[in-house]
Amino acid sequence: MLKLDTIMNRKIVRRIFTHYTTKGERRIDELFGAEKERSLGAFFGRIPIQTTLNMAMKRIGLTEEMETRFFQSSVNKQVLKNVMKTVAKNGMQQPFRFNAPLVVVWNYTDLCNLRCRYCYQSAGKPKQDELSFDEKIDLINQMVDANVAFLALSGGEPMMGERFWDVLGYASRFLHTSLASNGTLLGDRHLVYRLSDNGLRNIFISLDGARAESHDFIRGNGNFARTIRGIENCVANPHVHVGVNMVVTRRNYDEVPAVLELAQELGVNSFNHYNYIPTGRGKDDFENDITPEQREKLLNLLVDFHLRRHETGLNVISTAPQYARVISERSGRNSAGLFHYTADNATNLTGIIEYAGGCGAGRVYAAVQPNGRMTPCVFMPDVTIGYIREQRFIDIWQRSETCLKMVDRDNYHYQCPTYKHICGGCRARAFAYGDLIGPDPKCAVYQNAMRERGFPIDLEEEREAVAV
Repeated sequence: MLKLDTIMNRKIVRRIFTHYTTKGERRIDELFGAEKERSLGAFFGRIPIQTTLNMAMKRIGLTEEMETRFFQSSVNKQVLKNVMKTVAKNGMQQPFRFNAPLVVVWNYTDLCNLRCRYCYQSAGKPKQDELSFDEKIDLINQMVDANVAFLALSGGEPMMGERFWDVLGYASRFLHTSLASNGTLLGDRHLVYRLSDNGLRNIFISLDGARAESHDFIRGNGNFARTIRGIENCVANPHVHVGVNMVVTRRNYDEVPAVLELAQELGVNSFNHYNYIPTGRGKDDFENDITPEQREKLLNLLVDFHLRRHETGLNVISTAPQYARVISERSGRNSAGLFHYTADNATNLTGIIEYAGGCGAGRVYAAVQPNGRMTPCVFMPDVTIGYIREQRFIDIWQRSETCLKMVDRDNYHYQCPTYKHICGGCRARAFAYGDLIGPDPKCAVYQNAMRERGFPIDLEEEREAVAV
């Protein structure tokens, strides 16, 4: 069978994609349920794009049922147009960098009711120069025009931001919207329904332990009970997908199995493991980072639970790019994670993993700060790629030399010989340890490679080692 890039890099395919994302864009809308134009030209105009997309979808491993479901989602129209514009402009490259971010994490406000120990945003008081309501609406319009598909509202505590409900309602008309929250305000069930009434699709709540002692160490006294109540109220709402986010450190590493069990008992849809990245309030706390051996055990544990998802109802996601590598090893290289995580059927899309696999920072997604400053990733809050008030959203993305540097894996200071395109390492962790295009110093594969070369790494001196 032909490789995906063999199909997509043909001149005829790129010309087809160029046509159907410009003059022939209506044919794409028709694939997603828009009323079909009844003319002979329109009938024949649908054939090339339908044939090309059918070939591509079969090549990446989509079944007929998955194809049907794909075209039933209006959000996927944004995804498809984004992919087509990328291929038309740049061809099918490794790694695949989208024409515009597929996902945007918007730190809506710095205002927050908590002062969490490891907050990447160092949130608390709002910034004095946060975007105005009109600027926020304009930003959403720019995202839609650029074919962004997914918008995650984070913070701070987003619900505390000015005009949050108006902005959420507007954004949800065009984008798949999610909310990241500490959960303590969601003890009011009416608030949860207000979120879903405004179109919110996903709620992700931070849960950093199965006991009050461990969770409250990070989030503050009394917040474990408030968070659990918030999760329960969200689960009771049938209109939203609910996930729990856990940042795993040495302090709560041993509680991961208990949190997985608690998540299952609570009835949430997903457990999301977040890599600990020394940034924000935790920028100087390298000691709580888990060891390479612990990360390997953790990721294998997560795979074990994910493989049971049809039994437990719990989808298991990780922001660690190494998760895809572990899935690949466990499956005999028959599957892997999509982008920087895996979800539901993504592990089966083997035809696209070698293009879309690995860290998505500056490639699949970007972050926007409360004042309109753009960064490649929320866990790299000090790396600026542009300002919304000075440039258009799409121009910042497409012209960012930092992002282009981050995704050029052939020029990394350490190139993984086996998993460069499946994993490639977390850019935020590499940056936190001193080198944006260096390795994740606590990756087991990297550690083993260094030992084989006669350069054993002292875990107490990793920042110095990676800088060299």
